[in-house]
Amino acid sequence: MSTPKKGKRFVYSLETLLNVRGIRKKQQEDKYSESQQQLKLAKKREKEAKQKEDQKYQEFHDMLDSDELPDVQMIQIQQQYLEVVKEETIKQQEAAKEAEKVKEEERVKLADAAKAEKIIEKDKEKTRWAWKKLMDKEEGKFLDDVAGVGFDKKRRKKMEEEGES
Repeated sequence: MSTPKKGKRFVYSLETLLNVRGIRKKQQEDKYSESQQQLKLAKKREKEAKQKEDQKYQEFHDMLDSDELPDVQMIQIQQQYLEVVKEETIKQQEAAKEAEKVKEEERVKLADAAKAEKIIEKDKEKTRWAWKKLMDKEEGKFLDDVAGVGFDKKRRKKMEEEGES
């Protein structure tokens, strides 16, 4: 805990650090938000790739089930294209997993940044409380001094009156 200093107003010596930690937390919130957007986009692309793959497989099955028999070269071309579509789907799934991993890392960093800021805020509260306690003690000393001066003045006046009588 930082030590409080006497003064009319509370001045927190680590205010700059608190501001820096607040800025870092805000930056981390932005990064986390960006990672969430990237994850959404990756999931969308993954879904679209799966739909495209399903559609192409359905078209291939429809072509094979039709009354006309396609030639072997056409079947091979379709199979190669299906392999390409399948690889694209796998890439999109991996990209989505990676985006999920990045999002989780950013979430952890955000939690750490929030903790760091909270620690300084707690220290500020404790320092403010200690400052108030210190100032109350100083005020008590001042009032004791004022009361002591008044008591001493009355005592001297009383002694002067007794000395004259």
